[in-house]
Amino acid sequence: MFAICGRAPLLLASRAASRTLAPTPALSRNILRLLPRTQPSIRYYARPPRSTRAHKSNKPSPPPTPPSVAAESNITQPATGDRLIDRVWAAGQLSQHDTPPAMSSAQRLLRPTLFTLLVVGGSLIYAYNWTAPAPSERLFPTVPLAFSTVATIMALNVGVFVAWRIPLPFTWRILNRYFVSVPAIPHAASMLGCAFSHQSFSHLGLNMVVLYCFGTNLCEQIGAGPFIGLYLSGGVLSSLASLAYNVVRQRFNVASLGASGAIATLVGIYAVVNPDAELYVIFLPFIMFKAKVLVTLLAMVETLGIVRGWTIVDHVAHLSGLGWGVVSGYALLAEYKRRLERKRKELEEKKWLGWW
Repeated sequence: MFAICGRAPLLLASRAASRTLAPTPALSRNILRLLPRTQPSIRYYARPPRSTRAHKSNKPSPPPTPPSVAAESNITQPATGDRLIDRVWAAGQLSQHDTPPAMSSAQRLLRPTLFTLLVVGGSLIYAYNWTAPAPSERLFPTVPLAFSTVATIMALNVGVFVAWRIPLPFTWRILNRYFVSVPAIPHAASMLGCAFSHQSFSHLGLNMVVLYCFGTNLCEQIGAGPFIGLYLSGGVLSSLASLAYNVVRQRFNVASLGASGAIATLVGIYAVVNPDAELYVIFLPFIMFKAKVLVTLLAMVETLGIVRGWTIVDHVAHLSGLGWGVVSGYALLAEYKRRLERKRKELEEKKWLGWW
């Protein structure tokens, strides 16, 4: 699009802040064709050079070529002088719209909402029923389960980042459709895919540092299954909240991507499970916050950003991720206490039966 609201981590080993960036071809040229008329080679989908267009004649015109075929032809048989990157952008373009399609807010949000509910429901069911695998069932039994879980999520984020940096027609269409949240033309699956996309190397690097710092400790405490389920549910819920906010406010000149919503969920859970844990600012080890104080400050900053209309970061995604994390943290504690009580009763029953 024209402004990318990416999500990237703050200074703290906690979560990511996103930025509103200037239009970049890497993530914007193929979503809406809102480009100056001085760039005809990109304005139209795989538009052939003017010199090669057929002149009007009385002969019947051949059947139109499907856009996908025309796009591939433009890649394999490029016009002289065109850059390869321009041809790839043209081939990956998804829309012929000059302006956002005429749709109501409900129409834009219906499918993303249903997809989000499906992912959240599946994630919570998986988290509740997960049991730790035996070492013999694991691919790397000597590697700690918490580390391998977090490392896998980090590898997925890096893989998507590399795919953005290597523009190929096939992957380019998939990335533009399912790995960036666009209020003007929303796709349901982008609620999850955009949580694995990053705008720049610094955006990716900071997010991954925060994910590693909080993720490994939290995963060790709550288990890999609940960790994965809450990470995914936090990612889609924060993406949906951001999309709904932009759609309702008719902000069709932005797009959102980044893992910070999911990471904010982990930070919220961590603060509830470990409220008195001492957290230090990266590169400023003399500054310390308790986890509960840090989350409170972050929530206040995000709320202020929404009220004041700050556009540097995606405050809605961050705040919704934190909120879901806090709610999930209290739910985890309640479930933990319930299971402890059930185990205590089972031990008492065994003791009583053994006495008889």
